[in-house]
Amino acid sequence: MTNEPRRAARPSPVARPGPELPGGPPAALTVLDALCARPFPEQREHTAVGTSGPGFHLVRLWTGGPLWDADPADAAAARERCVDELVALVEVVSLRWGRPVVHDLTDALERTARGLPVPPPLDALCGLVPRVYAWAVGGRWVGVGAGPLEPGQPCQVLAAVAQGPPPGAG
Repeated sequence: MTNEPRRAARPSPVARPGPELPGGPPAALTVLDALCARPFPEQREHTAVGTSGPGFHLVRLWTGGPLWDADPADAAAARERCVDELVALVEVVSLRWGRPVVHDLTDALERTARGLPVPPPLDALCGLVPRVYAWAVGGRWVGVGAGPLEPGQPCQVLAAVAQGPPPGAG
């Protein structure tokens, strides 16, 4: 598996991709910095943009529209746009924190399906994205990933911050 996300072709002008990440990757860096500085709550909390709990924060950075009724060409273009958003974000974050550790979430998804414990936020991420690109940042890890895993789900770019080393780093 490569350390860089797959770069997809740009959508055709006919396609209606989801909105761009507001402010692009620089705005996402601001969100990541804020999450790194924010203390972790003692109990799980849900907001309009994400979830936090003991030792983690998980937020949506970008979300496309629903795809279950979309024309197949529009759905393909939306998925390509999602990958493009992730590629741009990984490139910008890598300029700051170096090459990411790429962690495939298949094992976490299988453990979750069997009812075995998976630490947060990997327990939630594994059902939303196939892999996470993660960096060690001051005793925490910062990760980003893009999905959907299932056809018809909205495309989204997610970010997580959690205590400890990045998943797959050791």
